[in-house]
Amino acid sequence: MDWNYLRTFHAVAETSSLGKAAEKLAISHATAFRHIRSLEEQLGSRLFEKVKGRYRPTEAGAEILDLAQSVVVAMEDIDRRISGADLALKGRIRLTAPASFAAHFLPGYLRDFRARFPDITVELLTSNEEINMSSRAAEIALRVTSSPPEHLIGRKVADIPWAYFASQTYLERKGAPSNSTDLTTHDLIGASGLLSQRPGFQQMDRTHRDRIAVRSDDLMTMAALARKGLGICLVPVDVAQGCLQKLALTNDVPANELWVLTHPDLRSVERVACMTRFLATAFGAEAAFSGT
Repeated sequence: MDWNYLRTFHAVAETSSLGKAAEKLAISHATAFRHIRSLEEQLGSRLFEKVKGRYRPTEAGAEILDLAQSVVVAMEDIDRRISGADLALKGRIRLTAPASFAAHFLPGYLRDFRARFPDITVELLTSNEEINMSSRAAEIALRVTSSPPEHLIGRKVADIPWAYFASQTYLERKGAPSNSTDLTTHDLIGASGLLSQRPGFQQMDRTHRDRIAVRSDDLMTMAALARKGLGICLVPVDVAQGCLQKLALTNDVPANELWVLTHPDLRSVERVACMTRFLATAFGAEAAFSGT
């Protein structure tokens, strides 16, 4: 049974008016009428009779009035407690993020966040797959996308550029290319699968196919291969954090857009809004994403 039916029943009994009950509950007259009819159908009894324009409980209605009163009081108490929890800067937040951001950026950000908001516990869910936000599997999502889902709300917090990277040991052995023409003398890490359709990798295949030493269909794997000195990789800067040197070479790969997203139903939950603002500020000021 929908508890709103009992709340409408109680309001009608209290005001003796369908219209006044609807006004009190901030619902339409038609919705209030439908609630009463649905409750009567579920209980199999008429709950009101209309006497001189006023709604009066029938015998069956009078029998459930005290119970309805108890339910309404209990549900209003729950609403108040939940509303208070929503406004408090405490509780749990589940944050989902791609592996590169979870490994390279979020540990430092979450350390600073927890220092400011020690009563908020963060559960970090690392996944490159899109978690279903509508089912509340997570309250906040970091997503790399140029078209965020229409059923979510949020903001773009950073443009993530792509760049060429190599390990220090590789550069000591082979030297650093000063322009794209120099790549003809270097070992390259190429793409396979769907990743090979990106503009930068298509260009690499057209101009330097014979210099590709190894291929992968995963950006994190490309960076790992580069760290071991297998060659130069082309990846987003979030993937290449740590142990790789950025090279001064241009590329034609459009920057990735990083969004912080949440479900519209959570817009009034202060701890969610607080973390959303914090992440937007942190990523917006991230030095690794500047200069492009």
